[in-house]
Amino acid sequence: MSTKTKKFEDELKDLETIVSQIDSGELTLEESISAFERGVMLVKALNGKLDEVERKVELLTRSAGGELRTAPFEPSSDDEHPAGAKDDDETPF
Repeated sequence: MSTKTKKFEDELKDLETIVSQIDSGELTLEESISAFERGVMLVKALNGKLDEVERKVELLTRSAGGELRTAPFEPSSDDEHPAGAKDDDETPF
């Protein structure tokens, strides 16, 4: 395996593959447990990447005088938990 960090999208595809394998019912119990453990590690890594990106996001705004300035991104309370979304502590499987 490369020492280079995988892209978010690649890790998400890996997670989708793991979920499909588990859902197929073709894995043994041991293989399912191992796949589940890999999936949990991927979920944690993906959540970490999302948290890091969220901290970096800044909104570009214009002051009343017309000058541009940056401000930290602060999601509205509606954006934090969209309908049907689970808390980060819940396992997605």
